[in-house]
Amino acid sequence: MRQFGHDADNRLSLKRRVFSVPTLVSLALAVAFLVFLVTKLDLDIGATWSKIRETNPWYVVAAMVVHYATFPFRGARWQRLLRNTNQPDDPVPGVAYCSQLVLLGWFANSVGWFRLGDAYRAYLYREENAASFSRTIGTLLAERMLDAALVVFLLALALPFLVGGGGFSWAVLATAAGLAAVLVLVLAALVWAGNWVNRFLPPWLALRYQRFQQGTLGSFQKVPLLSVLGLLAWLAEIARLYLVVQALGLDLSFPLVTFIALASSLLTLVPTPGGFGAVEPGIAGLLVRLTALSSTTAAALVVVDRSISYLSVILAGAALFLGRQWFRRVPTAMGPSPSP
Repeated sequence: MRQFGHDADNRLSLKRRVFSVPTLVSLALAVAFLVFLVTKLDLDIGATWSKIRETNPWYVVAAMVVHYATFPFRGARWQRLLRNTNQPDDPVPGVAYCSQLVLLGWFANSVGWFRLGDAYRAYLYREENAASFSRTIGTLLAERMLDAALVVFLLALALPFLVGGGGFSWAVLATAAGLAAVLVLVLAALVWAGNWVNRFLPPWLALRYQRFQQGTLGSFQKVPLLSVLGLLAWLAEIARLYLVVQALGLDLSFPLVTFIALASSLLTLVPTPGGFGAVEPGIAGLLVRLTALSSTTAAALVVVDRSISYLSVILAGAALFLGRQWFRRVPTAMGPSPSP
């Protein structure tokens, strides 16, 4: 009975997050903003739809497959981060399990405010493995630091090959570099504040901070392997957009596709569900600014790509969430208690 109640509570909790007033309001505002832009830019909806219908379905299917290849790479990287911070005799779940939680984190980001998917992933890992929530959050912060470094690296490689980008291209690179710099400062603060925390914080809070610090700083082992896995994950996202470009029969250079894909990932940091309302006009605007594409063609490209990178994640994440509720074994009350 406790198991059934636990499953029901989880399903109800997710329903409340998805259909919460803030989420619905944010979606309504994002839709209103998109409608305003479509009206302001005189976008031809009929012509955009006609362009979408001309897409090559085989390229779209290939883009979908490549997009979901990013999750095993990210799952394998997170598993390595967890191993770096765990004791040698503490088991770490397999790549398939870690990949599932990465997808569920993306799903939570796609349906809720403020990109709380990482916190949700850490919560699931804590509940299902009796792990420390604070230490797990630390591994996710380390993951974000590695991602930021890779994004800056790839943007710096692509930028010299862009033509006509002007200040827009440099602004995107500066944003990514600024984010990476902030994360480096956070890392430095974690190192510096260790002794201060032990002296001035209450013991219960100091313990949680120490675990968070261990999770973050302890993650940076086997960095070359972590970098390769992260690079493969980002290349999968770039390849997805490249295949979407091919599906629409467009001629865009690979450096430009790389730049647009990474700029899209930065725009998802806007705290609406999945960056909705920011990614779409932002990427369409960059495409029009950096290429000879019309606003209609740029809009068609954005719609097809976001159908894969955003809408399909909601559908796949919801299916995975419901499937896990029905088929996985839920830890019973007799199991070990999760750590803070």
